[in-house]
Amino acid sequence: MYRCIITGLGGQGLTWVKRARAHPDCEIAAYVEPSEANQQRAVEKHDVPQDRIFASLDEAIENAPADFVLDVTPPAVHHEVAEKAFAAGLHVLGEKPLSDDFQTAKRVVEAGQKAGVRHMITQNYRFGAQPRSTRQALADGLIGKPGQCDVRFYIPWADNPGSHYVTQPFMLINDMMVHHFDMMRYVLDQDPESVQAVTWNQPWGWHAGDAAHAIVFRFADGLVATHVSVGCAVGSQTGWNGDWRIEGPNGSIDWDKAGTWYSHLHRTEEKIDRRAIEMLPVPPSEQAMFDEFFSAICDNREPECSAADNLKSVAMVFAAIQSAKEGRPVQLAELVN
Repeated sequence: MYRCIITGLGGQGLTWVKRARAHPDCEIAAYVEPSEANQQRAVEKHDVPQDRIFASLDEAIENAPADFVLDVTPPAVHHEVAEKAFAAGLHVLGEKPLSDDFQTAKRVVEAGQKAGVRHMITQNYRFGAQPRSTRQALADGLIGKPGQCDVRFYIPWADNPGSHYVTQPFMLINDMMVHHFDMMRYVLDQDPESVQAVTWNQPWGWHAGDAAHAIVFRFADGLVATHVSVGCAVGSQTGWNGDWRIEGPNGSIDWDKAGTWYSHLHRTEEKIDRRAIEMLPVPPSEQAMFDEFFSAICDNREPECSAADNLKSVAMVFAAIQSAKEGRPVQLAELVN
């Protein structure tokens, strides 16, 4: 059994309370929430015991023995939570993004490594059946060596007035697109070398920062990946995974919210048009993340989605933002090295 301290009892924090309660190997030792209104809601509507809620992480650590911290605070304070946990010798399972500042993210990764604890980021999208099964199909050579990957994402994203998602710049890329960029790295099993991004706002949009973009990633072996998004879409919508097409010399793999398919229609004796790809059996993504995190602690190894690995996904985010600001291609090595 692994005992945790959950930091944050806002909407997302309460979601993680439910997930932690549902996992057989997880026990909640304490909760951290400075807002009295959030505390009251958690107690009255979610059966959180008042005597286990603390106003600060320092108090929780002092009064509630635990194995790890489950960090569900805003991105700007992720580093503070992680560093306090590391100082107490606690592992950290942190909500994405790793940080809202790349240099801070690098510093936190180094601090976790120095402390010798497990630090994992909740990139739950990669644990789904579509990315898991597509990665396996590519590894099996279904379409040959991929040459192009195109992702489209159209969602009315983050439309709660006043939230940091709405008021801060580039939040669609910074908070949401890290999911898709991380899936790109996972599915394609390689990291991009450069990125070029163009961003803009739609006149009807509700975000202070740009919520639409076209982004091109280039990889060392010549593979090109594109990502096109409208975060203030009010028409037809993609699924949260987005719509994907991966092109290779022996066909394509396509996915959308209806399913995942293989096609090969050029110069073949038997044309294959949208043959369904069998999905790997996978547990719910949040359960899978807990399983991986606990297994890594038990085995004293780095988990999938470790903070060190996730830094590469975060680099894609900040390189894309830098490219949009400066109007030029940006090498990922400019940030990472």
